[in-house]
Amino acid sequence: REFEKSISLDPNFALGYMMLGLSLYYGGKSERALDVFDRAFALDPYHPDVYLHFQAQAYFQLGQFEKAVEILKRRLVRNPDTDISRALLASSYGHLGRGDEARREWQELLRINPNYSVEHRRKVLPHKNPADFEPFVDGLRKVGLAK
Repeated sequence: REFEKSISLDPNFALGYMMLGLSLYYGGKSERALDVFDRAFALDPYHPDVYLHFQAQAYFQLGQFEKAVEILKRRLVRNPDTDISRALLASSYGHLGRGDEARREWQELLRINPNYSVEHRRKVLPHKNPADFEPFVDGLRKVGLAK
């Protein structure tokens, strides 16, 4: 509601749209989140690179792994030292049966952040439904990167 209120006060507030989209994603409403993200991108074509990660998460949640891969690769061009996008990319590759690419991304992730922990991510991400985190773990499992 607060994000919607911020947008009603300033319909050109790109960050308000992005945060609304992120809250929709964590609430399990990725289709609606993607529409809101599109509005944020239109309002701020020079958006921070992390916005791409948020958009990729929504596509991932909808099972559109190829689209998630495409967006995550664009984020890595802008920010090659992101661990969270490399983790999501590895999981996306896992769902697509591209094990070698998944393992390469995971190795790079651990080079960037040797302390990265799937369980820590599970605990800190604010998914309304904790089961929404499981497809991330499943993608990693498919290529032997998670238990």
